[in-house]
Amino acid sequence: METITTFGPLTPAAEIAAAFPSSVQGKNIIVTGVSPNSLGLATADAFACQSPANLIVTGRSYDKVEASITSLRSKYPNIQYHALIMDLASQSSVRDAAAKINQDDKIPTIDILVNNAGVMAIPALTLSEDGIETTFATNHLGHFLFTNLILPKIIKAAQRSSTPTRIINVTSFGHQFSPVRFSDINFSKRAADLPTAERPDLEKTEFFTGSSHAEDTYYGFFSYAQSKTANILFSVALNQRLWAQYGIASFAVHPGAVGTNINRHATPSEIEQALKRAAELGFDAASKTPEQGANSSVLAAVDPGLSLVDVAADEVTGVYIADCRVDDANVARFATNGHLAEKLWSLSEGLVQQKFE
Repeated sequence: METITTFGPLTPAAEIAAAFPSSVQGKNIIVTGVSPNSLGLATADAFACQSPANLIVTGRSYDKVEASITSLRSKYPNIQYHALIMDLASQSSVRDAAAKINQDDKIPTIDILVNNAGVMAIPALTLSEDGIETTFATNHLGHFLFTNLILPKIIKAAQRSSTPTRIINVTSFGHQFSPVRFSDINFSKRAADLPTAERPDLEKTEFFTGSSHAEDTYYGFFSYAQSKTANILFSVALNQRLWAQYGIASFAVHPGAVGTNINRHATPSEIEQALKRAAELGFDAASKTPEQGANSSVLAAVDPGLSLVDVAADEVTGVYIADCRVDDANVARFATNGHLAEKLWSLSEGLVQQKFE
């Protein structure tokens, strides 16, 4: 799978958007998790520079979303911006936000959806108002519900447009630390008590962080890793459902090490240790600016030269993108398994108490 133009790990996202202006101009785009100094704002900024018709930015904080729109409007004043307040950890908030999109006749279609928002490494186990572990509820389940609720407008875009209609899920290389714990989403068991296929990679965890955390019932990086695996499996399931019938593609992108406020719960020593180990293994662990970190999300959203995700085999290929290229070599098999994608879809439907055909 090759892109039309070759970009590098540090290519600014705006440069990529500028290479494919027809994929953005006049389009309706949603980016979740937008706040000052965030990957979301950098992603929205890259789209804004190519004149979309409507740019909808979401976040939990009204003040932060409005500050982001003020920043965008100062550079690109001729675009219609929409602030959508949404707490992804709250299913009622997600449903309210989706209803606003669906009822807004000024936004008849959604051409690009970037599910970017996320939390990372919450130090203690917390549950959402719906009784679901907060990281999983925020990073995966909220996006699962929101995407499916607004899907009719995404389908309508695909039926009307000659340019790509894409759903992008922002994941992480950190997914490799844990599969989805289907039998224990809320972290009530030690890793040793889980079925083998659901256990975190304790050896890799010890190598990267200095401790295996084998005896911990809950560990923040395991909850984060589980949610990031779910992001990839969600993209797999979307391709299984949407490409053949509607021509809608979904990619899961790893932005790299970006210095944003998503790291606020992780200790500096943990981050330093993990980056050091990544460098020892040959990975480019250099910190990116948000503008560089947003590049793979924008590429996945706008480049019509991306080949199809191959969902024909049990192990799906072409879905995981890092550093502006498809990276099948560095995605865990448990994150690209088509059967596990279906299992996650069913689990997610049960947790939101709604079926999506």
